[in-house]
Amino acid sequence: MNIKRQYFAEIVALPKRKHTEYREMSKHWLVRLGHVGPAPFDLRLLNGMLPPVPEATVRVTSVTKRLKTKELELHLGAVLSVKHWDRKRERPR
Repeated sequence: MNIKRQYFAEIVALPKRKHTEYREMSKHWLVRLGHVGPAPFDLRLLNGMLPPVPEATVRVTSVTKRLKTKELELHLGAVLSVKHWDRKRERPR
């Protein structure tokens, strides 16, 4: 899943400042989440397209469908791994 740098930094920060990621409840995301099965599952977050791309793997503990706002809430647990990112300075390596 691609994610903007600001939100990527908040998720992998020490301590973590963002605990929920939001996505539009579109057919695309419903199908993709259907392929991975029920939570918990690991989610790979990427920030950018050109190598070396900052990357993190986080545990999604649950997914909530908000029908009023037509959004999916991905509740984030532990950050399992981080690549090409300086967590103390909160910037790419």
